[in-house]
Amino acid sequence: MSKGYRKVIRRVTDLSVGEITWCKHSGRYAGVSIGRDEDGFFAATHRARSKSFESPGVIPAKTLKWIKSTG
Repeated sequence: MSKGYRKVIRRVTDLSVGEITWCKHSGRYAGVSIGRDEDGFFAATHRARSKSFESPGVIPAKTLKWIKSTG
């Protein structure tokens, strides 16, 4: 999954294009990685990736739950 993406330890809202971060803590993004590409933000595990959204806050909870279940 991380091919072409640089792993960083940074808040989701501070990601630059081409960066991905693992959200270990409890909360909305727990259990998934959040990355940023030229189209926006996406949720991912090593098995699945969501489509891109304009901001991390608009990624639907249903999508985060499904991505987390693949990991």
